[in-house]
Amino acid sequence: MSHERFYSRVNGPTLHRINQVRHLDEVTPRHLAGGGDPRHVTEYLLAAGWTNHAVPGYPHVLLESPDQQLHLTLEPNAPDEHDAWWRVHPASRTGWSAQFSGHTPVEIIAGFTDTLTTPTSGTSADPVGLWRIAEGNGWPQRLAGTDQAALSPDETAILSRVRTQTFANIHDATGTPTWRWTAQIALPLTEDRLKRLWWSSIDETAPAPALAGFVATLTDPASLLRDEGQTPNHTFGYLNTTRSTLSPEQHRQHHMQRLHTAQRTSTAPQSKQPPPSGQKPRRRSR
Repeated sequence: MSHERFYSRVNGPTLHRINQVRHLDEVTPRHLAGGGDPRHVTEYLLAAGWTNHAVPGYPHVLLESPDQQLHLTLEPNAPDEHDAWWRVHPASRTGWSAQFSGHTPVEIIAGFTDTLTTPTSGTSADPVGLWRIAEGNGWPQRLAGTDQAALSPDETAILSRVRTQTFANIHDATGTPTWRWTAQIALPLTEDRLKRLWWSSIDETAPAPALAGFVATLTDPASLLRDEGQTPNHTFGYLNTTRSTLSPEQHRQHHMQRLHTAQRTSTAPQSKQPPPSGQKPRRRSR
């Protein structure tokens, strides 16, 4: 049975059915745009060959990379909207993890997850390079007393590099220092109270291109597209909105092209590595 016969958010107008949307808005700053459509993330990974292992009838998404090395979990039924709805980590659950709370703009999450569809060299992130990305996008202001945090131009988002301790066991008294990149987005209610919107946390040991992609998309000054009712009500007065010249149908076509790009990337032939110097290729036995 086709889901298109049902009236639900699955049949949302932005990506699949456009007759119920009259126009799209371009909104800035992007970190206040609201979550958007999660299929911007999940359909790209599925197009790139990831598989969905979700339990039928349960409201979650469980994606696994083609090499079975990475997992993405989306659980929008978490008890609190400030819990981690999105989690990305190696299948072994060791090494690193990335978490994003509800209402994190999906385009910013995709800045991290899109890069996971291509092989990486395993190099670690360069903190200096990441700060340069943020500064190049207009986030040069550092918080007083530290060089490990940057404030967005509208002062509603903080990007931080936080030091933590990892303990090998309960007898380890000192632990190993590790670093994590976090984003905290909040609106002021009064002089001493904030309305928390969303947060993210990514270990610095995550794939370097993914971490760089997150920082780049978080700090990018370009607007995001949202249809009617997608932007949070409490961002009124902080969100700049203009009518987009892009039609809902054109937006859908751009999304489909994005999926075609993911398919081409995943099916591109991988170049074979030459054998180490001084060794001859092994003959395959018959």
